[in-house]
Amino acid sequence: MSQVWIDHKDAANKALDAKDWDLAIKEWQGALEEAEKFAKGDGRLVTSIEGLAQVQFLKGNHAESESLYKRALALRESAQGNDHQDIATVLNNLGAVYFKRGFYKDAMSHFERSLALRRKCFPAEHLEVGKSLYHLALVCHAEQRYDEADGHYRKSLDIKNKSLGNNHPDLINLLRNYAHLLRKTSRDSIASQMEQFASGIEAKLKA
Repeated sequence: MSQVWIDHKDAANKALDAKDWDLAIKEWQGALEEAEKFAKGDGRLVTSIEGLAQVQFLKGNHAESESLYKRALALRESAQGNDHQDIATVLNNLGAVYFKRGFYKDAMSHFERSLALRRKCFPAEHLEVGKSLYHLALVCHAEQRYDEADGHYRKSLDIKNKSLGNNHPDLINLLRNYAHLLRKTSRDSIASQMEQFASGIEAKLKA
């Protein structure tokens, strides 16, 4: 193992934890430069690309993130085929980039492909399936396809409640986004319940 690559990776992850995006980008770029010296097919290359793509996304550099994730997707498909769970993760991340850029059609197609793969790789009630359903809900919501969004939100919430329990912080955004949809469709009382659940989870985290 290259100690130089490990040092860059560890420093990048430490910077990521500290939300120091600039340092994380610098360290992942160093890791990528090192990984490009390795033999063809070495997994450290795609790990470096995806690490850099993630931080570029978090910093708001969505065009750079998109380009990196596309490169990672091509590498993974070449090495792992088209139906590996790692492919689903890259597709999901690309979908998130397109969603942030307002490219809802592209986001939808990538989230749908990710969901289809995750349903092949995992049980129907698996948390990864729930995550894909949530992302589909967000796109449908943004496009005002409220009936479809509602179905995806409900299924995602059901899976996440079963997988994580009903007090997990990962539920907060889901509950609030679903509440927004419910208010848009004149279901204010149920929306209030969702908002109260979200606030309750937040209060427990601060206690």
